[in-house]
Amino acid sequence: MFDWLLGSVLRSILIGSIYTLMALGLTLTLGVVRLPNFAHAELITIGAYVAVLSSLISSDISFALILAFVITALVAFSCHRVVYRPLSNRGATMYTLVLASFALGLVLRYIILLWASPTGYLQVRPLIPQQVVGLIGTTVILNVFLWSLPTAFILVLLLHLLLSRTKIGKMMRSVANNITLAQITGINVGKIQDISWLLAGGLAGVAGALWAILYYASPYVGWFALLSVFAAVVLGGLTSFSGTIAGGFIVGLSENLVMDVLNRSFGVEFTYKPVIPFAIIILVLLVRPKGLVGLLSKTRIVSRVPSRVEV
Repeated sequence: MFDWLLGSVLRSILIGSIYTLMALGLTLTLGVVRLPNFAHAELITIGAYVAVLSSLISSDISFALILAFVITALVAFSCHRVVYRPLSNRGATMYTLVLASFALGLVLRYIILLWASPTGYLQVRPLIPQQVVGLIGTTVILNVFLWSLPTAFILVLLLHLLLSRTKIGKMMRSVANNITLAQITGINVGKIQDISWLLAGGLAGVAGALWAILYYASPYVGWFALLSVFAAVVLGGLTSFSGTIAGGFIVGLSENLVMDVLNRSFGVEFTYKPVIPFAIIILVLLVRPKGLVGLLSKTRIVSRVPSRVEV
């Protein structure tokens, strides 16, 4: 019993760290840009395929992660400049921007499909070997495990330091708090939003690359993960960074450890796994709409729309 339980916990931590990176980018756009970006799924997918293509040049995981961050950040920035900013400048409502994010996600997804289908990349793994680096009991520890958790920790720490210790971070917090007042005080809101999109895209790209190395890349990989990502964000309070971190690991534990227990104890099939993040979203919205906000860190960026951002 101990061996399968330990393996399940380790797998939960691995998946939770990837969900956290996926969700932090979405939390950033919700907090600073005030947009629930459904095209975030395709940023994850792009990061996965960047890992695949980068492996044709080098099998070094660090190279794949850095390249995924840079390219996906540039894609997110381009989407903002080409789609979201022009719509905002024309006075588009939040509902229009949400619909635009759906449409943009579909366009990106089918562009990837049009490329992946004839090239044979509909479902492919990067040419990065998964190496056994150790054993805990009978549980095998792979090299991707040693990359995912430290990568998530480092990026979260850097994001925290950026928001709490730098001038740019203070301006981002001001924009999240009151965009009108930020403009009056001379803050370049457009520049701050550009930086937010770069960071959100980069985080999604790294998460997608780690997912591809662990499993595979496909045109739907980000879309399939989006429900779990939103569950982590909703559980964290929508715009709370500390809450999102906790939410990512809780969703990872729920989808792995809880499903393992249900399967072994009651025979529940793993095909019911997508029900768990959906149930988390429903329960949180019914019982505690603010999620974990207030239970975690007190250092936060307050935002009227939709709520607040915590560091």
